[in-house]
Amino acid sequence: MTRKNRASSSSLFLMELIIAIFFFSAASAVCIQFFVKSHLLSAKSNALNHAINECTSTAELIDASDGIDDSLNMLMRLYPNGTYSDASFFSSLDESDADVQIYFDKDFNDCISQDAAYVLTIHFTRTESMISTDMKVTSADASKDTEDIGDAAIYELQTKHHIARRTDYEKE
Repeated sequence: MTRKNRASSSSLFLMELIIAIFFFSAASAVCIQFFVKSHLLSAKSNALNHAINECTSTAELIDASDGIDDSLNMLMRLYPNGTYSDASFFSSLDESDADVQIYFDKDFNDCISQDAAYVLTIHFTRTESMISTDMKVTSADASKDTEDIGDAAIYELQTKHHIARRTDYEKE
């Protein structure tokens, strides 16, 4: 008789143990989802901060220049691995365009296009004495798909810079 009593108490203990294991596994699954989402949010925030820094630094560099050709020369010295359009004719034209692509690795260091995780695309437009730029930082995977560039932009910046007319004495 005592034997039946032991069997029912051990099956009750086993059921309680199974319920406890199920509860802790469900709670751990929810916690893991929170950790993954927080990691992804942190990575996006880090990429956004670096993208803002690169765009504003580039905008300041362009603001310090005397024109598109001078801006491109400064960018070429700072980012030698970028892709630059030929801008040798900009000084003679009143209206002109130029495109630049600068490549960054996952830590936002300058790199070649094959190793790129992020791409800074700059479109220069010159009209008379004004330089307008459209800058966009995208992930390298999104920049390969031309349809998704608008949706995958990490950061965008538009600037305008007035080119001051200078005499030869002021240029020296």
